[in-house]
Amino acid sequence: MKKVKVEDAIGEPLAHDVVRYGPGIKTVLFKRGHVVRVEDIEQLKDAGNYFVYVGGEEEGVHEDEAAIRMARAAMGENLSQRGPDKGSITLIAEKPGLLKVKVDVIKQVNLIDDFTFVTRVNDTGVKKGAVVGAAKIVPLTVDENRMRKVEEILEKNKPVFQVISPKIKKVGVIVTGTEVYDGRIKDAFVPVLKEKLGEYGLDVHESTILPDDEEKIKEKILEFKEKGHELILVAGGMAVDSGDLTPTAIKNTGADVVSRGAPTFPGAMIMLAYLDGVPILGLPACVLPDKRTSFDRILPRVLAKEKITREEIAELGHGGFAWLGL
Repeated sequence: MKKVKVEDAIGEPLAHDVVRYGPGIKTVLFKRGHVVRVEDIEQLKDAGNYFVYVGGEEEGVHEDEAAIRMARAAMGENLSQRGPDKGSITLIAEKPGLLKVKVDVIKQVNLIDDFTFVTRVNDTGVKKGAVVGAAKIVPLTVDENRMRKVEEILEKNKPVFQVISPKIKKVGVIVTGTEVYDGRIKDAFVPVLKEKLGEYGLDVHESTILPDDEEKIKEKILEFKEKGHELILVAGGMAVDSGDLTPTAIKNTGADVVSRGAPTFPGAMIMLAYLDGVPILGLPACVLPDKRTSFDRILPRVLAKEKITREEIAELGHGGFAWLGL
């Protein structure tokens, strides 16, 4: 492989793809292996390529092969590869669930010249078909010894990426609010929660509407637990108004309260508790109008049956504004 002026590349196979970029445009002009012709010269120059790499056998590992090897060494369950494309492999979620990323390992690899991983944030909920990350090689080729070093790091810590499918299947929803119970307004929580659970291939197994009655809410939570619900969502009544009794009702079941509130906007009034290992989430009214809230940050981990701690809730403050698009 050698670097030559485009005029001297006529009759030679390209050693890399040639791409032309513009506002909202990314066009592959010539694929790797294309034999350069006289009529290609002006297009190459228009794309900013006055020099190109040509030839067959190159020293080291080609960017495409290296990206494939990187991704293969890092991938865990429920992920697939797409590519390669210009030294990049895209990682795709094959099932909905919780994305787990070993951030320290990603950093370790990214400190090695020429090797790059980019991912979504750890503990993010993802849909089937979502792009969750990519392995990217910076130069056209990389040294075989460094390639093996990267593979060794990744294999040692595998899986570096994985998507954990929901382990919870049976979800119960309790909607609170006397105005809903009396039929003054129509419930909107159940349809919204059905849609959110549907993103993970789940549905509401059972739902009920209760008035703002602390004892009735408590008893219904206990009843749902006895029925075998693996997650109980109590919607509404989470503010500080006199009629908002959900937090007290949850606490009075004997559940261990992890957090009353979370440092995220919107959704600061959310509540998380565990009753004999069964998670209970008290959901504030903002779950209705806002597309993403604290609920969407916590739900994927709960569905994966990860036990969330108070310290982890506190850590949500870093990036907590992201859900507002700020």
